[in-house]
Amino acid sequence: MRRAAPQLVALLLAAIHVAAHAADESAIAAGERLYRSGIGSNGRALAAVVQGDVGNASVALACANCHKRSGFGTSEGRNRAPTITAAALFADFGAGSGVRPARRTPAYDDATLRRAIERGVASDGRGLAPLMPRYRLDPRDATALLAYLHTLGEGADVGVTPTDVRLVTIVADNAPAAEREAVTRVVQRFADIKNSGTRREDERAAASRRQLYGERHIRAFRRWQLEVWTLTGPSSTWSEQLEHRYAAAPPFAVVSGAVGDDWSTVHEFCERRSLPCVMPVTALPGGAGGSHYNVYYSEGVRTEAAVSARELLATARRAAARTLLLYPDNARGAVARTEFEAAWKAGGGAGLVVRALAPGESPAQADWLALLRQAKPDAVVAWLGPQQLHALSAAVAEVEHAPERVLTAESFTDWSGLELAAPFTARVLHVYPYRLPAPGRAQFPREQAWLQGQRLDALARIPAAKALFACHAVGEAMATMTDNYSREYLIETLEHMLDGTNMTTLYPLTTLGTGQRFLAKGAYVARPGSGATAGLYTDSHWVQL
Repeated sequence: MRRAAPQLVALLLAAIHVAAHAADESAIAAGERLYRSGIGSNGRALAAVVQGDVGNASVALACANCHKRSGFGTSEGRNRAPTITAAALFADFGAGSGVRPARRTPAYDDATLRRAIERGVASDGRGLAPLMPRYRLDPRDATALLAYLHTLGEGADVGVTPTDVRLVTIVADNAPAAEREAVTRVVQRFADIKNSGTRREDERAAASRRQLYGERHIRAFRRWQLEVWTLTGPSSTWSEQLEHRYAAAPPFAVVSGAVGDDWSTVHEFCERRSLPCVMPVTALPGGAGGSHYNVYYSEGVRTEAAVSARELLATARRAAARTLLLYPDNARGAVARTEFEAAWKAGGGAGLVVRALAPGESPAQADWLALLRQAKPDAVVAWLGPQQLHALSAAVAEVEHAPERVLTAESFTDWSGLELAAPFTARVLHVYPYRLPAPGRAQFPREQAWLQGQRLDALARIPAAKALFACHAVGEAMATMTDNYSREYLIETLEHMLDGTNMTTLYPLTTLGTGQRFLAKGAYVARPGSGATAGLYTDSHWVQL
């Protein structure tokens, strides 16, 4: 019998290794889908028994709904879904790092973990809580899920080293200059201050471990290696630029950003790369294909348009009231129009007349007068700039059938430097999404105190305040993550930390629950001040969506 050539044996062994690796990768991928979606290999939702005797089959039984994508778990009231990362499940008894408490139960192996999943029996033989489903898994799904759990939470995500975390902010060279300058200067200054204070932080963390309950306060720190990614040219080229930058040095997260009204390209990139992007400055958030990794302040013009429609529908004096919608024919205006029309239709509105203004178009007073006489609106939604609004106000003063109400919105009209004739201003209601300014007081006291202290108060106020809060949110979230630098965990920490937060004075009301991606979900409807109250707002009320 002839012996196989050494080269052939080596090739066969290599082929076997590749096939085994591919099989492992396939099982891990299948387990991840099962863990996150709750859909088994048969295409049907997971089946289980909950609370001891209640049979159920639902995607709501997906592991990630309780234990989260990161595997670090969550809590609600007194109920706690524990950490089920690979280290938490399979580490040797008594093992622990400097920032994780030691295990208090024996480590699982595949057999005992499958028993826990299917029968609710822990590694030490005790029964698991009744809220933990007892799953009915077929052998293929059980194998896949176990394979994935062996990898869950293993190793820090990209962009993290034992001493540093790589962060970026993304701007575009054609974004509004004031927004771009505010974002870059605030984020860079915050990173400088953050890094200058890290010398003693590891010592403070070690000291906290010596105190009663100190484990709760351990904070693992990293220096911020911050880079500004500046996108150039048309937005059609941005995706390629972003991929090139990412391939060279992938970051852990994106902090703030300003690219004008083309954020959807950045949004899609971050979703594709599983890259957290925290509260950029934009009036047009992305999200047409869904959002997991992008967290925004609000839906921008969509919020303002929906609030405008709701306000008009709620205060119409008669069912046949006619409304004239004036909007700029650009990306921002088109999105706002679509949102307004959807809310208008959903609320039973009728009698809507729509007029788009071409880029750069500024109708004269006579043109506005002719349009008003033709449309005879009872209300006008005027998403206009100052010059256009000046001409419209003059026409309203002359028309026989003057509209009773004129609605403007912050993303289109800045009233801070605008003062029109009092009779026209008295008809105006302005949709304003931020905390209202008050006479003699800082509008955003928490953010403005920091900006003034750093001599950055000459920057555009709102973009600078937004960039600062994005930095604070990321910094605080990473500080409470201890040494668990996971992108998924960062998103989950933000969800928990920002729900009803008082960390920012930008908005009067903030909420962020599990799966939500917009911090503020409403806006004020207020009358712009005039004369002594110019730049302020009166008779306001908040509309929550």
